[in-house]
Amino acid sequence: MHYFYFMPFLLVYSAVYCSAASPSLSWENDHLKKKVGHAVKSVRFIFPFSNKTSKTVSIESIEASCGCTQAKPPVLPWLIEAGTQQELEVFVNVQGKTGIFTKSLTVVSSLGKNELTTTVEIDNPVLREMSPAERERNLFQSKKNRQAIFTGECGTCHAEPTRNKYGPSLYEAACGICHEARHRAAMVPDLKGKIKSESAAYWRQWITHGKEGGIMPAFAASEKGPLSGSQISTLVHALAKPEPETKKRKGVIRSFGTPRSGIKK
Repeated sequence: MHYFYFMPFLLVYSAVYCSAASPSLSWENDHLKKKVGHAVKSVRFIFPFSNKTSKTVSIESIEASCGCTQAKPPVLPWLIEAGTQQELEVFVNVQGKTGIFTKSLTVVSSLGKNELTTTVEIDNPVLREMSPAERERNLFQSKKNRQAIFTGECGTCHAEPTRNKYGPSLYEAACGICHEARHRAAMVPDLKGKIKSESAAYWRQWITHGKEGGIMPAFAASEKGPLSGSQISTLVHALAKPEPETKKRKGVIRSFGTPRSGIKK
């Protein structure tokens, strides 16, 4: 019976004892978020923290969830004096990426482990809307020099996002930004009706060379565009209508459904 009278005191004592026995570094935030433009290559995060204990704490290591996330401590082991405040600098490589993704870090110290996370939201260039003044200015520049779209400020939207992209994702970055824009210019056609309905030769001609005297630029690197030959090939494959199946017989390649000229029955 007397045992129950001591229960509140035991609980309080246990809570205080456990708290004192397991101190940790105090982080202002353990999860940071940032929204950035699609042309950004690296995102910098700062995690402020403090040592509220009475002893020096040693940060032994900082482990990232993947190679694209890198912490920048001044030195390891990093000694954090009692009662002091510090900042941990973290960089996340987002080059060529789109969407939202989260990365984590584990800070291992003499007090134990702390988990930190970063979330980056990368702007989709296809969904970005330009102001009327921006559209008018860019149209004027394109009429003067159709390849200008891949340089300077324009290049951050029309060239940078195409790096290391292939197939459908390359279409989104290179073609959709103009041809699927909500307020596209009247002379810029909607390509949805042409996808998978035009030949590979048709798409290769337009993508590689564009239109001389018009505003459609040449995307091939050989013509000062941003795309390599392999990128263009994957883009053509994604857009072109399927080729008719072929059958090779006695050295003659024919399409199914065509006359078997030169072949005896």
